[in-house]
Amino acid sequence: MKKYISIFCGVFSILLAVFFMANTVQTQQQEKLAQLQILNRIALDLPHINLANAFLSHSGSEDDIKHYIAQLNQQLKAINLLEVIAIDGISIKAVDARMATNQLVMPSRNITVVFSQAHHYSAAFFIVVILMDVLASVFIVALIRMRDIKISTLSAVSEDSPEQAENIVSIVRIDLNNKTLGLNTNQELAIALANKPLCFYLALIEFCVEHPDVTLNQNKDVPDELIELANKYFYRLTQLGHTIRKRPNFTNSLEKTLSEIRAALDEVLIEHSQLKEIYYPPKAHGEGSRSRLHSYGLSNIKADDIEVIGK
Repeated sequence: MKKYISIFCGVFSILLAVFFMANTVQTQQQEKLAQLQILNRIALDLPHINLANAFLSHSGSEDDIKHYIAQLNQQLKAINLLEVIAIDGISIKAVDARMATNQLVMPSRNITVVFSQAHHYSAAFFIVVILMDVLASVFIVALIRMRDIKISTLSAVSEDSPEQAENIVSIVRIDLNNKTLGLNTNQELAIALANKPLCFYLALIEFCVEHPDVTLNQNKDVPDELIELANKYFYRLTQLGHTIRKRPNFTNSLEKTLSEIRAALDEVLIEHSQLKEIYYPPKAHGEGSRSRLHSYGLSNIKADDIEVIGK
């Protein structure tokens, strides 16, 4: 909070100083222009002003000059910038060093004219200026505060991202739109799989999630429910616009189908070998009775272990 109070005070001071500096420069320019206009007016009125003239041995009239200055100032009230204090040494007020002096250059002599600033700031003017300055300062501080919050939020997200990434559990992702296998933690990984093994693997996953204790032996027929699921995914591929010649026979060449699935998983899980026990259809080991007891079912897989896009 101290930071923003300091910023507010700094911005407030700078804006106030800039305003009065700009206003002072503008007022000075207007006063110089007004002086020239007043001198021009006095030059036009010289024949009617009873000024002293040593060349003509004329003493002039001080009262007439003061009366002229009073009338001139009455007209100058409209511009509210300057008032004439003295003309050719005849003054209506005491002249001091702060007053501006200018000269009307004549062929025979120069006439000095003294000006005083007539413009004064009112209390209402100062109040309006300060209120506008406060509002502008508050707005600038609010923008800085919003920027700091945004930066802090982005920094927090950046700091948390590595930790969040470490906490994400890797699972297999199957995308039916491009018929690939990958991982949810690696967006660039995409291993293509043919229609038959892709559909069979999806059916095998869904079947084993619903029947975790089932034994699927290659020496026995593939369960009808598993075949129906495989056909369901095959028709889904056709709905997604994939060009397919004919519906595959999921009961034939089961070992080849499983081998293609395992080959794709080898590439997907090359850095995650610990996940093979979840996703890898087990291979048969041994001969005779041992082989007959073998099951290619996924006994460890659960519904949240797989992500299917385009399902």
